This record gives sequence, structure tokens and C-alpha cells, in this order.
Amino acid sequence: MPKITRFPFFGKRFFRQARKMLGCCEFQHLWRLVVAIAVMHGRRSLKRIEDLTNQERTRQAISHFLSRAEWNAPELLWQSALATLRRLGFRAGDLLHLILDDTQKRKRGKQMAAVSKIFLHAEKVYANGHTILGAALAYRGVVIPCAVRLWASQGRCAEGLEAAPGVPLKFRKLTHLAADLVGELRDHLPHAIRVLTLFDSYYLCPAVTQACEQARFRYLGAAKKNRNFAPDGRPHDRRKLGRYGQNVLAREGRKTSVNGKRYRLAERVGQLSKAGRVKLVLSRRPGEKAWVALVTNELRWSAKTIVGHYLSRWGIELVFKMSKQYLGLGDYQMLEYRGVARYLHLVMIAYLLLTHRALEADAKACAKRLTPLPLPSIQQLQVTLRGQLWDDLITHLENGTKTRAAARKIKSLVHL
Repeated sequence: MPKITRFPFFGKRFFRQARKMLGCCEFQHLWRLVVAIAVMHGRRSLKRIEDLTNQERTRQAISHFLSRAEWNAPELLWQSALATLRRLGFRAGDLLHLILDDTQKRKRGKQMAAVSKIFLHAEKVYANGHTILGAALAYRGVVIPCAVRLWASQGRCAEGLEAAPGVPLKFRKLTHLAADLVGELRDHLPHAIRVLTLFDSYYLCPAVTQACEQARFRYLGAAKKNRNFAPDGRPHDRRKLGRYGQNVLAREGRKTSVNGKRYRLAERVGQLSKAGRVKLVLSRRPGEKAWVALVTNELRWSAKTIVGHYLSRWGIELVFKMSKQYLGLGDYQMLEYRGVARYLHLVMIAYLLLTHRALEADAKACAKRLTPLPLPSIQQLQVTLRGQLWDDLITHLENGTKTRAAARKIKSLVHL
């Protein structure tokens, strides 16, 4: 890995907005940390980042930048996401997917802020850790992280946890925190944009659905089987979705192809408990016993259209997985809440940097609006970015009269 000592040529466009929002000193920290997170192998740590920057940024300076310096991490992530969305050719009349989901990360540090005992869904055990709420925009098959929040339990907030020095952190339920995100994103987006909010069964609750309706967003989520549903025309005939959906699928399910895959679909319109009047779509894959119930406040869409939209929700799961495996989403070493939260934002900005480089490399496909745009994997994008860092370093050395010989030697070693 080359040392990150000078601003790379390929970062000028991506970091343009950040340069305007941050002071000179903060910007020097920011771009080095983002590039380091994007290209490093293995575990991220303050010591390894210090070594990668050739000790131009010490661990103490990085820690101060994350915990004490004055800069707006949520706004910086949002502006980076908007720039990526514009790069994809988004226009106001297009449908934009807003995906909400959370992930957990086990943490052993007892003194770390916001650590509490949680249920880790992936491991099926209770352990100390963090719950991270994320939001992403999806357009043309490209998932764009746009917001991330670190959840803290009521007990930790009561202990005097601070969101920033001198600012106490107020407790919010995870569903209410997701509803707050919907309201914040509504304020950032133009009013004419068509938005469809996607989430799983945990977020199909009054707090999130009402936030979507107030923002004039459509929503689409999975429903648990213990919810009550009353079909139109029979308002007092409430039934549990578990048995009702299974019977409707068996009697009236029709085989349909969605995105090249076969499904058995059925639909109903009626009243769902704690959600109001919605369209219910029941879906099952051929040969499988498991089925899902999808709920949306858009009553005009067909069952096939609804299932096709909901398949986009899987994109945020891939963002979390790739960020944990290749970008060090859980490798933070900060003790303060603000430092941890800002590190999570930097990881998502690093994810956007890799996405930006992929779009720059495929400008012709990017110019074709409304067509899906498959991007290389995060691993492939990291390899490409590391190669670009080497090329930038060699070009810089070739321009110097005293370093040309060294540049030729490095180039011969790199291309072996």
C-alpha cells in the first residue's frame, strides 16, 4: 500500500462539497481518513491509519477530529449521497427508494458509549454491543447510504450520555429514531420527488408509517403474521394474517414472474391493525412453505409491481455486510458517543467514494437514464482504488527531477 501523503487527483470532484463545508485543518483530516478506510486491508485502527498517512496525522489528532472538532458529519454524508444521486442522472419525476434498516455489532469495551445488552440476530444470542440504524437511497440498482445513527438505550441515556460535549443525548426508541430520519430526509429532498420507503416488519409501526404519510412518501413493508386484517366490505371480520394469508394464497394465488423469478401472488385491500387502509400482497416462492405479507399505502399498484419494488430493500443488507467485511464498520476504537457516530459516517462516505469511482469509470452507462446500472463489488473497487493511488504516486515522482529514477524503479516493481 502506498502512503497517503498527498491529495489524490481522483478525489477533487468527490470532495468538492466537503472542501466548502469544512475548514482547512478538518478537511485534511477528513480526506485522509476516508481514503484510508476505503483502501486499507484488514482491521482499521487509529495506529494503522497513522502509519498509512506516514504519521502526518497522529492518533491523538485523529481522535480529536472525531470527538472534539466542530464539523457536521450527518450533513456531509447527506451532501455526498445527493452528489452521487445526481451523478446517476436522477430527476424529480423519477421514483426514489428510501430504505430503512438496522444492524448490530458486538463490542466488548464496557466503557464505550452506548454499549448495552442487545439481541444479536445474526448469532441468535444476547451480548453487549451497538445497534446502528441506517438509511439508504436506491436508484437504478445503485444503493447510496445517506444517513446513519447510533442508538442508545434508555439506561445509558439516563447515565448522562452526551451526544456532543455539554449536550445530553435524549433517549429515542429505535422506531422513533427511524421516524425522525424520515422527517429529516423529507426536509432535504425537494417536495416534488416521488419517494417509496422500504422497511422490514419491525418498522411497520405507527411511528414510521405516520412519518411517511406526513412526508407524503409511499411506504412498503413486510407485516408480521400476528397482525389483524379486515378485508374491504367486512370491517368487523378481523383475522390474523398467519391463517388468513395462507388460505388466500392457496385459493387465489397466481403464478407470476418478477425480475426473472417465479412467485405465487395474491392481493387484498382492507384495514390492517395500527396501519389503516392498505393493500396486502401475499407472496411465496414455488416449492417453498414460507411466505411473506407485504403492506403498502399505494393502493393502485399491482401485486407484481409491489413485489418488484420490495426486492430493492435487500440492497441495504449488502451495504451493511460489505461495510463490515471490507470497510471496518465495526472497527471503531473511540469511547465517546460523538467519536463513534462520526466514524460510522466516515465509513459510509468511504463507501460512497468507491461508488463514485465506479461511476466515473463507467460514464457512458451512467449517462443512460432509467436503466439498471450494475457496479463492481466492493473488493474489486478497492483493488482499483489502490492501483489509482499507486499511479498517482508514480506520476508525482516522475514530475520531480530528483525522483524520476525512483519512479521508474517503483513502476517496474508494481508491474511485475
